[in-house]
Amino acid sequence: MTVHVHRWIDDHEEEMIDFLQEYVRYRSPTEHEREVQREFIEPFFRDEMRWDDVDVVDVSEEADRPNINGRLVGTGDGEGRNLLFNGHSDIVDVSEEAEEAWTTDPWEPVIQDGKLYGRGANDMKGPNTAMIWAAKAVMESDVELSGDLMMSIVVGEELNQQEYGSIAATDAFLDEGIDIPICLNTEPTNNEIHTKSAATFDFTITIHGKEVHTSQRNLTRYPQRHGIPVGQDVGVDAGLLMAELLQEFHDLEHQWNMRYRDEIYGGGGHPAPDAQGVGPIGINCTIVEAGDYIASIPGQATIEGHVFYPPFADDEKLWSEMQAVVEKLALTHDWLDEHPPEMSWKDVFDWPAFDVPADHPACQTLGTVVEDVTDERPVYSGFKAVADNSYIQRDCGVDTISLGPGDISMGAHGPDEYIPLEQFVTAAKIYASMILEWCG
Repeated sequence: MTVHVHRWIDDHEEEMIDFLQEYVRYRSPTEHEREVQREFIEPFFRDEMRWDDVDVVDVSEEADRPNINGRLVGTGDGEGRNLLFNGHSDIVDVSEEAEEAWTTDPWEPVIQDGKLYGRGANDMKGPNTAMIWAAKAVMESDVELSGDLMMSIVVGEELNQQEYGSIAATDAFLDEGIDIPICLNTEPTNNEIHTKSAATFDFTITIHGKEVHTSQRNLTRYPQRHGIPVGQDVGVDAGLLMAELLQEFHDLEHQWNMRYRDEIYGGGGHPAPDAQGVGPIGINCTIVEAGDYIASIPGQATIEGHVFYPPFADDEKLWSEMQAVVEKLALTHDWLDEHPPEMSWKDVFDWPAFDVPADHPACQTLGTVVEDVTDERPVYSGFKAVADNSYIQRDCGVDTISLGPGDISMGAHGPDEYIPLEQFVTAAKIYASMILEWCG
């Protein structure tokens, strides 16, 4: 039966690609997912697939954030277990300025050198397409499953709005009393099995200086004759102080990377090396601002950023070390000692990691499937970013792992996003085989 299902996928590859191209053409940034969900995903689920139940789960106040759930009810008379697939339809938008960096139109998919380019092709409409068509292949092959097959196409992932998306969609199944022993999220992983991920939190640090006309810079920086005001009595360049802090964070980040080790996440894959490198632990100072007038020494400087850290690190400890760096800097600057910087964290992101043992039955079954489909040793690794898995596991109590075509280095959140079509088709076969092995 597996051979038959894989042949069905090969025979329908062109249709799968057409589906993905149409999917990409829907401009569906977070909070604007209604059109793609209601006009594209829901009709396909209802009219082109053999789900026993198709439900729209929408918990938003305006009823414009629809998740689409499908369920194929198993016979329950075999050893098959229930399986939930999960993926998000929302994408990171492309502004007019950002679009200038693209070599293709982000909303009109282009195929070049075996790669399909377009916003969302990689993150994650391509992986979603592969799992949708894998389920369709099983259905069209008239396979009778023992366990339930479920699928959620959700909203809200890119802006950490899981209460509207994956949590609501997963809870809808759980509220019906359905047991879900494993969820397979199809974020791009190079078709590796990701059993854990990074976590992240955001932070903001503001240093208050003292504005003064830029012609007075000498007085703020160098000794003067007795009786002439100098230093902080004249002005304090908050931008220079922030530059010192950035260097201190750079050094702290290095220490963190020397400190943490892990067989899967910190080792770059197990038992074979992965294609994406060692998992990140880093202090990302992504927005740096200082001053508000070109002829004034900056009286204020602010950095906003976020920290990625592995699942085995303590976020409270990491934040306390960052605070200690700021306090240490204040010891060498009288001004900062009297005017301590303002610090806050978790104002936007407090995204936990997910972590599932590699010897979980679903991980091992998926590993066997990967080897059967690809004739290559499966790689167990860690997702280098964050995903809905964490909330499905923490808030819904469902263990969740990831496997998907492409990876986040292929233009995700940036210009010229693409997905390798060979990986895309291989992923569909892996998903179909997993359905047969796990639910059969």
